[in-house]
Amino acid sequence: MPSASQPSYVSIFHGALIVEDDPAVADRMRRILGNLAPGRRVVVASTRAEACNLLASLPYDLVLVGMRLPRSEGVSLIAHIRRTYLHIETIAMSPSDDHELVNAAISAGAIGYLLTEADDAELSFLLRSIERGGAPMDSRVARRILGLIAASAKTRTIEPIRTEPRTEGRAEHAAAPRSVPALLSPRELKVLRLIAQGWSNRQIAEAVYLSVNTIEFHAKSIYRKLAVKSRTQAVHEATQHGLLN
Repeated sequence: MPSASQPSYVSIFHGALIVEDDPAVADRMRRILGNLAPGRRVVVASTRAEACNLLASLPYDLVLVGMRLPRSEGVSLIAHIRRTYLHIETIAMSPSDDHELVNAAISAGAIGYLLTEADDAELSFLLRSIERGGAPMDSRVARRILGLIAASAKTRTIEPIRTEPRTEGRAEHAAAPRSVPALLSPRELKVLRLIAQGWSNRQIAEAVYLSVNTIEFHAKSIYRKLAVKSRTQAVHEATQHGLLN
């Protein structure tokens, strides 16, 4: 049994799948996951086809996908998991910070991105954040993404966000579906923008004088309205809709 000073992380996942064609990387990630959750099932696949067969035959709640798989199989697999297995958390990984691979993984639905050149302790620390609802993201990758968001906000010309329908032409717009900006409340927009700046739920709660539970409620509502599962995906989707300007 773990001591009070050494919390157990066995609840981080029940079944994990590692999809990686480099045996050395696959064995290393299996060892790291095994140390995080002793006794839990960790399976390795080397191709997309093998991974799909395993996903269909056994339950998983965490999948690590190597982005160096041939023929963009990594991106395709992440997109497949996002469409088919909504409960599974998918994390991309590669040896180095390749911006094309990062962008492709996040766009496909990955909730995080690991660089396997990091040491075991750093990878373990990032993976443990899943338990707290975090998005395991190497700091170099996170910095790149935030830089892209900032650059996009500066260069885009975006119509001001409206949270209430216009009074004129009400009948004309009544039948049209409401846009994502209109669906988000002013409070949710504020929380979303602080999330994009890398603030934790506790930091946001202290800044806006609300409880952490209330901020978590707003965050879940934002995820639902943006049809995403994580902070990383929420920031990416918000950028596409011009919500961070």
